[in-house]
Amino acid sequence: MSSPNSQSPPRQQVTLSYESPVRAKHVHSNPSYQNDLLEDARLAVLADPGSCIPEIPFQTFMDHLAPPQPEFDIEATMKSLKSSSILTALDRWAVFDKSPKDQDCPEDIAFKPIPDIFKKVVDAIILNSQTKLTKENCSIDFLQNPNRAPTSAERYNGSRPDGYMLVNDRVNPEVVSWSDVVLSCEYKRKDGDEELDDVSVHWGL
Repeated sequence: MSSPNSQSPPRQQVTLSYESPVRAKHVHSNPSYQNDLLEDARLAVLADPGSCIPEIPFQTFMDHLAPPQPEFDIEATMKSLKSSSILTALDRWAVFDKSPKDQDCPEDIAFKPIPDIFKKVVDAIILNSQTKLTKENCSIDFLQNPNRAPTSAERYNGSRPDGYMLVNDRVNPEVVSWSDVVLSCEYKRKDGDEELDDVSVHWGL
């Protein structure tokens, strides 16, 4: 029997075979990543993964990296969205009477309904939760402002995502900071290369 003061041996660390290798980040030293030309920045980013990109199994991502999933009935949630005419019978958002690519309006106008869709989906999840979720359990806000660059205390950044999912317990709700961004969103009405460079479009480059 072990004495009360005995200590368990330290746990042995196991290196996963699919663990990403440690390597220096080219984007930290390459000035091309810091300028306003997205094409140069993309090339700098591509130098980091090299000839291949490490992958991990999907279930490993869900078990160790993805946030905990709330318990709710997905099928019942889908039925709620359809019965409320939020989703059509063809699983399209009802507010989009036409696909964004077929709308003759600016990009920010075409995707303006997205925040309202986010709110209605959250409401449907709460309605069909198995653990009695409430609005207070939602830790994320969805904001959409394609003309506003999130702030950063670390470096200059002119990126302007079309939307953001932000933690709702941020210190200053009036400020959009990269440190509060959980997920940034980008919308495109077309697939052409000329629509990809938002920074160049903004600066007229």
